[in-house]
Amino acid sequence: MLSACGNSDNNNSGNTGNAKNAGNTQDAGNTKNAGNDGGTTGTTTEKAEVTLMTWESQDMNNKIMESMKKFEQENPGITVKLMPAPLSDYGTKLNGMIAAKQAPDIFQLGNDMLVQDQASNLLFDWTEHASADTDFMNGFYPGVLDGWKVDGKNYGLPGLLNTYGIFYNKQLFKDAGLTEPKIGWTYDEFFADMKKLSSKKDGVQQYGLYFHPDPFTVSLYAASAGGSPFADNLLNPTSATVSPQFIEGVTKYQQAIADGSMNPATFDLSTIMGPFKDGKVAMTYQGQWIADDLIRNAPDLQWGYVPMPVVTSQAEIYDAVGWASPVSIKNPDAVWKVMKYLDSTMYKDVLPQTPVAPSAFQASASSYYDTLKAAGHQDLADGIDHILKSPTTLPVRFLTSWAGKANPFIDTVWNNVLSGKGGEKELQGMADKINKTIKAS
Repeated sequence: MLSACGNSDNNNSGNTGNAKNAGNTQDAGNTKNAGNDGGTTGTTTEKAEVTLMTWESQDMNNKIMESMKKFEQENPGITVKLMPAPLSDYGTKLNGMIAAKQAPDIFQLGNDMLVQDQASNLLFDWTEHASADTDFMNGFYPGVLDGWKVDGKNYGLPGLLNTYGIFYNKQLFKDAGLTEPKIGWTYDEFFADMKKLSSKKDGVQQYGLYFHPDPFTVSLYAASAGGSPFADNLLNPTSATVSPQFIEGVTKYQQAIADGSMNPATFDLSTIMGPFKDGKVAMTYQGQWIADDLIRNAPDLQWGYVPMPVVTSQAEIYDAVGWASPVSIKNPDAVWKVMKYLDSTMYKDVLPQTPVAPSAFQASASSYYDTLKAAGHQDLADGIDHILKSPTTLPVRFLTSWAGKANPFIDTVWNNVLSGKGGEKELQGMADKINKTIKAS
């Protein structure tokens, strides 16, 4: 299955062959002005092999390579070869291949791996090609490319995006006498709805919302209320801030947990989609990829989707997986052309068959949205598009190499605070320790 979930096996990624000839390509000529989708120029005559590695399933790789046949027909001077991916420890083993100059010309990675590999000087700098290809680069969602730049330089291209919001049961909203949430709903409505949707019958507690907020999702509240976000930069934060608005957001979640509107901080949410598909869960915070499973396996369930609420202005979190190349590639022009095709035509071909995530390239995302609309979920298509056009985008987690040192400070404090066993003092202490880690790194 096509996956937008990061799979770089670094210490905070959370959610996942024979390489001897990698990079041994010949110069296929300058293709920078080939157009927006990596299509043919009609002039490529020299032969070049571009190698590609993904972490997708065999079935998904077959679909990708089926699309790449069209690319090869349009570009007779370039062939694309799929290299087998490591079965485990993808990021670690791939980095070893890069260091040994045995890596593929193009490989799949997440924002986390991009930041850390660039810091080790492992990635090819695509800035020159991107600057000469402005029509193509302008086709991405606004701001998405920022996650693939370090110090203003392009080290890769985003491919698929993970967005996050609220999946809800329409019938349970109706039974509770509530209006279904819409884009632009407020946090006051959010907390009021979850309270009304909660119940306790025969000793069984039914929560109105199933969600485990972390500092990065509470940061959405803070930024929407006009305060400083928890982390001040998408790729390379210089500080962690516990603003008054952040404290206000934490307090609201504490109250929701205390009055039974929302699950406790230590509640196991790993199997929550089972009860949701059974029609027993009113609201749950999830990534958009679970919609594919709902469409295929819960066809009778009346569900809806809405982005996170606002206080006064929109703020969103999303992350991406995409494509990058090792610094040692021999034929950047041919490789760039393949990367463009992957982001444009390939995703346009493949996403209708496996609608798990929108493409970062807007023209390709349309085929994903069309599939959702055909399945009766205009709200999901509109919600994701709304998220990706947000004027304020915040980090979904720490991406840098020091994240493994900073995250334990969150783990030690966070659940206790949500459970009402701590507050501003503990949160500020957490931020102070994270800031010391950032400074030391």
